[in-house]
Amino acid sequence: MAIGETTVTVVGNISSDVFMKDTHSGAVAGFWLRSNERRYDKETGEWCNGRSLAVRVSCWRRLAENVRDSLSKGDPVVVSGRLYTTEFVTDGQPRTVTELEAQAVGPNLSWCTSGVQRRPRGRNRPAPGHEAGETAEPAMAAASAA
Repeated sequence: MAIGETTVTVVGNISSDVFMKDTHSGAVAGFWLRSNERRYDKETGEWCNGRSLAVRVSCWRRLAENVRDSLSKGDPVVVSGRLYTTEFVTDGQPRTVTELEAQAVGPNLSWCTSGVQRRPRGRNRPAPGHEAGETAEPAMAAASAA
């Protein structure tokens, strides 16, 4: 980690379609992630929405391919990576977008179930000791493969 990097973990839901494109730096996948606070209101005895966070997530290379093949709009996820803001001008107006360059992305198993399948290191060859489609052990292998 470089000095000055802000590394965070955000828990939320994918709130857009996952897009994929090739760049001169490699494949990139992206999506919008929304995290909503839920609070219990003692006065009304009900749960209510609190503050929310929307952040644009970018995933590069192998992680990009795995995200594209595994996740879609509405899925509950946990994303860890480098947080930063991008400033730009649109129609003469300055804009700022909060972005999260993902180092790891996974389903939030508090809200769903998921199977883990290791990807081969090369595009057309299985990982040593693994046949294509075999379930990986341990489950954390998917996160470290990114």
